[in-house]
Amino acid sequence: QLLGNQDHIKLELEKLKKTHNEQQQKLEERVLALGQELQEAKGAVGAGQRRLVEQSAVLLTCQGQLQEVEAENSRLQLRLKELNEEYRSRLGQYIRDVANYMDSKPSSVTGHSKAPAGQAAMKNFVDSMLRDIRASYKCREEQLARAARGYKKRMKDLARKHENLLIAYGLQREQIRSLGSRAVDCGPAELHFCITEPELLTNSSRELNRLREEKAKLEMQLQELHKGLGLMSGHDPSELFCPRQLDEEGWAEVRKKLREFALNTQEDLEQERSQLLTRAVVAEEQVSELQGYIDQHLAR
Repeated sequence: QLLGNQDHIKLELEKLKKTHNEQQQKLEERVLALGQELQEAKGAVGAGQRRLVEQSAVLLTCQGQLQEVEAENSRLQLRLKELNEEYRSRLGQYIRDVANYMDSKPSSVTGHSKAPAGQAAMKNFVDSMLRDIRASYKCREEQLARAARGYKKRMKDLARKHENLLIAYGLQREQIRSLGSRAVDCGPAELHFCITEPELLTNSSRELNRLREEKAKLEMQLQELHKGLGLMSGHDPSELFCPRQLDEEGWAEVRKKLREFALNTQEDLEQERSQLLTRAVVAEEQVSELQGYIDQHLAR
């Protein structure tokens, strides 16, 4: 029976070989497709990082230009304010001199009863006109003050959004670093994208910038340490820098402590920032009330 069924067994073996070859070919095609998708994903990540670097460079350039323009605008506004005050004082004095001269001239109206009534007519008219001018100037100054407060508020909102983006960027760098991939660049440190404008920096922002600076120093020291270990052991420093090849438990503990420290520090700074914002709002309201009291009761 075995000899008689030999042809059937050979046929079954051929079918099994054919099925195995087909499955093997499909598996190889799937592996190639996955490899191609992985390369495309790496290329997309690299392109995204390049775009991020380009946009960061453009952002830094625009920030520098914005600072220069704001400084020039502030200087011109201060000079314009000085010229306006000088012009207003001179114009007021000229008008008063003209009014005094007109009132000091002898009246052309005959009779002693009408002369005293017409002597101070020009002065009263000039005083009324100057009061109207001062009221219009005061209204315009209040409008400009409101516009300046709105501008400062928008700048603070932009600074807060920028700070949130920096925090998200730092978390993304830590996630990429925790993966231990040597082919993916984590990008520059958060310190390179921090805001350095003193007017936009709060106490919490300054503290975060200080922590980012310390973190960047620690990262540089860690890289130098790994390079030194690589030279001493004769291995590639980039391989030693991969966290997966070191003690996994040690790295996990270090990352956990760093994450806890960052979260606790961020929470404390957020609370301090909320308290400072509340105090700033109260102070602005008090300043507005004091300014209104000065304008109403102490202007004269």
